[in-house]
Amino acid sequence: MDPARPEIGDRKHSRAGFTSYEAADAELTLLRADLMRQVPQPRGRDTFAAYGQRWLDGHAVGNGTRMYIQRVLDAMDPYIGPVPMADIRATDLAAAYRGLENGAKQTPSPKRRAKGLATSTVARYANWVNTIFLAALDEGIVARNPANSKHSGRPRGETAKRVKPFVIWNVEQLTSFCDWALADDEPWARAWILLSRTGLRSGELLALRWGDVNFKKSELRIERALHYDETRPVGERYVTGSVKGGRPRTVSFDRTCASILDDWRKVLPALLAGGRGNVTALFGLRAHDPVFPSLPGRAATQSGLHGAFLRVQRHYREAHPERDLPRLTVHELRHTHASLLFEAGQSVKVAQERLGHASAQVTLNTYAHLLHDAQSRAAAALDDLLGGKAGAVESGSTRSD
Repeated sequence: MDPARPEIGDRKHSRAGFTSYEAADAELTLLRADLMRQVPQPRGRDTFAAYGQRWLDGHAVGNGTRMYIQRVLDAMDPYIGPVPMADIRATDLAAAYRGLENGAKQTPSPKRRAKGLATSTVARYANWVNTIFLAALDEGIVARNPANSKHSGRPRGETAKRVKPFVIWNVEQLTSFCDWALADDEPWARAWILLSRTGLRSGELLALRWGDVNFKKSELRIERALHYDETRPVGERYVTGSVKGGRPRTVSFDRTCASILDDWRKVLPALLAGGRGNVTALFGLRAHDPVFPSLPGRAATQSGLHGAFLRVQRHYREAHPERDLPRLTVHELRHTHASLLFEAGQSVKVAQERLGHASAQVTLNTYAHLLHDAQSRAAAALDDLLGGKAGAVESGSTRSD
């Protein structure tokens, strides 16, 4: 059976590997032509799964990138994992990419809202597949790179820039939920308020230390982030490392955040005193202490933060059945912050700097639809400002310079 074409079933082969003399002669003719044109011949029968894993093991990247590439290999495995690299065709990759978008061989997960991956995600996966095939081409494992073929189905252009739809809250929904959670004495309420008002990633907030908070300048210094490293032993997988892209930044915060942080700074020592040998009670909070540490029954991790967020949303809906509150993830508080920036008339550059994106183009690609709404509001605001008048020139009149 051909692993690349299991649907055609078993095929009978002669001892030489060809079904007829004519087929063998045709293959020999093609090989001679390749030799005359000095076309390199592939060596070995490494499968995509085996070669990809070996390539990743020797690739010098950070843990975050390594886990992402491993995710790519795992996603491609049901499609081309057992197929020899030299046998993979561009159309095989095209079928795999469409399968990823449609969720054809996706493992069911209650955490996943939609079936299949976003086209932009598949485009990033395809970039890594192309990188792997380029390495195989350089080693002589394959004679050609099918991932770079026009028939590979690799998402390109505007299609590849599209982001998976996300949900945001409007001002009323955000303030109503946060005020209710804070009044209900929810321990994580302060963290959610800060995320929505600063645009930080959850890992950046959880790695924030009191020494990073400048109350005089109303600024947060974002230099590190909490990461989940699945390559580490169980129980040691949350580690603090550099921020995404290795780009530290400074984020200004408003008076509400200042009040929230100042209040939390006063309350926190009493919460920590019993669980840390009264060190905090003796010396108070120190510069290297985390702003949001783990407390009894509350782990300061992304999963703990997210789980509590979903739980409190359910409680809010039960308490306010008449109010519409879409289901939000913690990361979508960051998207909500971006939408509020644009609604307030801030520029893409300001949003990029606050969110810590690599470039303004990344911000544009992610929030293009929000910017369109902002443009519409700007046009309406300008019309209100001008009072619907055409200006100094009356309708139907002419003006000569």
